[in-house]
Amino acid sequence: MSESSATQPRGQQHALHPSQNPIFCPRCASPKTQTKNRAKKLGGAFGTCFGIANSFSGAAKGAAACAAIGLRATAQTSSLNSITAAVLSALAGGAIGCATGATLGQVIDDTVLNNFLCLHCGHSFPTP
Repeated sequence: MSESSATQPRGQQHALHPSQNPIFCPRCASPKTQTKNRAKKLGGAFGTCFGIANSFSGAAKGAAACAAIGLRATAQTSSLNSITAAVLSALAGGAIGCATGATLGQVIDDTVLNNFLCLHCGHSFPTP
């Protein structure tokens, strides 16, 4: 592993690219800052968990209702179809929950939390 990749901190470091405006630390005026995005990461994780749990709950309720109503009216279907539908709905619910949670977390990062960290002096500060 190279030395430069081993010493870089985790997170998104703002590069000094001419087309981008760097974020300067209000304490020491250093352009070496990174975003923490803690609420975005936490919101994405919680959203994924809740989306999967909600999808499995809905799939179980739907399977129970289908079994109660259509037991005699329809032909017997394979249990593999129900399992496949439950897994696919859980994946879709997890993806939707993750996107929603990450978006809400980004709003919280931008408006409430000190989302930026100066790599030079260690000062945390909100979105300028």
